[in-house]
Amino acid sequence: MRPDNLAEIQDLSILKKEYAKLAQKEHYFRIINEFAVNLLDQQTEEEIVWAVAKNAIAKMGLVDCVVYLIDDSGKTLIQKAAHGPKNPAPMDIKNPITIPVGSGIVGTVALSGKGEKINDTSNDPRYILDDEFRNSEMAVPIKMGNQILGVIDSEHPEKNFFTKEHFDIFTTIAAMTATKLMHAKAAQKIQLYQKDLETEIENKTKELKETIKKLESSNQDLESFAYAAAHDLQEPLRTIISYIQLVERKLGNEIDPKIDQYIRAVLQGGMRMKVLLEGILNYSRISNTSIYFQKIDLNEMLASVAENLQTSIKEHHVDLQFKNLPIIKGVPVQILQLFQNLISNSIKFRKKDTIPIIQVQASPLGSKTMIMVCDNGIGIDKKHQDTVFQIFKKLHNTSQYQGSGIGLALCKRIIELHGGEIEITSRPEKGTCISFSLPSVMQ
Repeated sequence: MRPDNLAEIQDLSILKKEYAKLAQKEHYFRIINEFAVNLLDQQTEEEIVWAVAKNAIAKMGLVDCVVYLIDDSGKTLIQKAAHGPKNPAPMDIKNPITIPVGSGIVGTVALSGKGEKINDTSNDPRYILDDEFRNSEMAVPIKMGNQILGVIDSEHPEKNFFTKEHFDIFTTIAAMTATKLMHAKAAQKIQLYQKDLETEIENKTKELKETIKKLESSNQDLESFAYAAAHDLQEPLRTIISYIQLVERKLGNEIDPKIDQYIRAVLQGGMRMKVLLEGILNYSRISNTSIYFQKIDLNEMLASVAENLQTSIKEHHVDLQFKNLPIIKGVPVQILQLFQNLISNSIKFRKKDTIPIIQVQASPLGSKTMIMVCDNGIGIDKKHQDTVFQIFKKLHNTSQYQGSGIGLALCKRIIELHGGEIEITSRPEKGTCISFSLPSVMQ
């Protein structure tokens, strides 16, 4: 063979080797590219680690691979996926083992965060025998920053098997795996948080429903008790008042002035008690009767109220003004009681030497009607306006103004049972406006 031919043969051999290396690199790049695309579809930790074993390591032609993840304690590595003899069936690991962080080659890599390539495991005392002895091993950490998530480990029967290319590809695969695992962990935490939040909301809702149920039952019991108590107390109270009046008539003119004073005090107290009991009875009778809602012409309703209160209206020369009021929905008897209480209040708290003027106006407010009952009476100081709707809350003593202190509380209850709201605007000596909403009749 001529020397020039020998040189050509040597050059050709070199070219073939270089071509083989380039082809191998291209093959590895293709594997990484396909793995990256496949990794996008994996959502859970289990799917991700098995994708590493099956869609990356297996396609590299390696005979063995195990993917370890660190447990929640951060102290133990657990075998989560495998390729080769450790994987006899899909998504299954034969005799899985755990390795403490810091123990063996895999544990050392997990502790240090640096990959290792062992050319002869027989000379490395850290080597841990798993399914069978192999002469070379390579392990790289799955890490994100300083956080170690696991280790990708591969063994081979031949000594000096793993190359720098193997190491670089494993490192790339591990980095991609770490990013995806962090996303999966974050998504899992969000799901757990959402689940816990949904469970908490469900429990709170259940507790709230139970509380509402108990409150409704308690309110019903309280209303029943209030009704029974007020009703049952009326009879002995009537008896007391009747007998005191009989004693007063029996004694006639012979009554001692001091005793007469005592009798009148008892009678006045009894009458006040009677008014209070009647107020409690009226308050306890008001209940949620939305099923009895009817169309109510407020013009006709106000005319009925004026007729019921005609004696008081004539006596005090009241100017009750209303016109062109709309039709609303409600329980007629309750709405009658509502307006009767409000107008009676305006008459009661009129200014001396002034003709009482009471105006009732209405305007649309979405699915409701806003109604205002305004007067030119004595008004209410701002500091007392938040308390006027409380039951038994009176701003004036009985000697000035008779009443039980239940009227406005009863009005508030009626409006709330109709799904509305009530508020007061007032200034001393300038008058008062009571504003409230009631359901409209939709055209």
